[in-house]
Amino acid sequence: MTRSAAPHPGFSASFPALRSLFAIRPFRKLFIAGSLSSFGDWLALLATTALAAELAQNGVGQYLAVSGVFILRIAPAIILGPLAGVVADRLDRRKTMVMGDLLRFALFVSIPLVGQLWWMYIAIVLIECVSLFWNPAKDATVPNLVPPKRLELANQLNLIGSYGTAPIAALVFSGLSLVGQPLHNLIPGIDPEGIYLAIYANAATFLVSAWIVWRLTFPPRAAQEELKGESVVRSIADGLLILKERPFVRGLIAGMLGAFAGGGLVIGLATRFVGDMGAGAPGYGLLFVSVFSGMALGLILGPRVLRGFSRARLFGAALTGAGIVLLVLALVPTFLLSLPLALLLGAFVGVGWVVGYTLIGLTVEDEIRGRTFALVQSLDGVVLVLVLAVAPLIAAMFDTLLGLPVTVNLGGLELTYTGAMVTYLLAGLAMIGSGVWAWRSMNDRPGVSVLAELREVRRRRAG
Repeated sequence: MTRSAAPHPGFSASFPALRSLFAIRPFRKLFIAGSLSSFGDWLALLATTALAAELAQNGVGQYLAVSGVFILRIAPAIILGPLAGVVADRLDRRKTMVMGDLLRFALFVSIPLVGQLWWMYIAIVLIECVSLFWNPAKDATVPNLVPPKRLELANQLNLIGSYGTAPIAALVFSGLSLVGQPLHNLIPGIDPEGIYLAIYANAATFLVSAWIVWRLTFPPRAAQEELKGESVVRSIADGLLILKERPFVRGLIAGMLGAFAGGGLVIGLATRFVGDMGAGAPGYGLLFVSVFSGMALGLILGPRVLRGFSRARLFGAALTGAGIVLLVLALVPTFLLSLPLALLLGAFVGVGWVVGYTLIGLTVEDEIRGRTFALVQSLDGVVLVLVLAVAPLIAAMFDTLLGLPVTVNLGGLELTYTGAMVTYLLAGLAMIGSGVWAWRSMNDRPGVSVLAELREVRRRRAG
């Protein structure tokens, strides 16, 4: 039976709450291991794209080589996602994670040792395949380590560990690039650009993560014994039946994908969008920072500010809010306004993401939780590929069909509309529809209006 998704008084991410959560030793160690792995992933992305450009050694080839890194990092999720979830549910999750870290360590070390573009591509595919097994095992384990009242805070911290390590990895990569030349003079095997050094540092993070996880004791899982006599095909089929038989989970997964697609769409068309407004490369950087800063605010502050509200209703409201922001962004394309709107959009996406992860942990039982997380991660990859590949084509199509760009003057305000704005407009409408659908399929307080819930939450907080 699934656990209830009834409204929970929420949490305040105060020091006592964090202290009580980190007092749970297995969670604390798993959080450190997961953050190290995420840091390694970001550092690997920077290092492998830089190495791809260096190994290609010509203009067009560099672009294709770098694009190949991104495509190969995403493609395995589309094929192996459901199988990875079954492994996360059937096998010992601790051993799965340890073996995954050791394999990624060995594969990353092999990249600079071979020093060939073709092998780097093969290694990237293998590494991503291993990560597909590691991530669901970690995500499905967290609800077994912390009490339900602390699960939202635990997921919040894990997401911060996943995405908050990106700027740290960028700084480390820059620092290693600066010391690459001096170290090359001492150690000839280190390249002057410091790319190989970054890859070795990244490999070391997975070795440390394996050591941390190996020393942990995970709670016993009765579900693991129950699944031993079940075929892999049956396990995959049962995992996919989640979407058919559970409207709540179906709305939850669809909403999470909508939030992911919305954020990805903004970034995917950002260069064109800011270029149409005359902002150029600096504007693209500022818009990128605004979206991810908003996501950080949503992940960190959202659950605390909105504590006491029904998580299921809050999830639908966050998606709807993100869609409305996209509509405004498309209808009023001015650069100065786009920055706070991108910040707000990222905040809505961050809230939806952390609430969605929490609801999966609370409402999906342990024996299929790994498959559920793997399904979400696989569909994320599919959505990201579609967004990055299709969005520019759709924008160009609208430019041709509608004779864009078109400039409109409104009281001295000059607004230029292009295919990018039309694409944002349609995406905003789609996200609003996704949010409304999530609200209707997941509403755990039918008959209670938003205002009535707001008054109830205010009374509880005052008490």
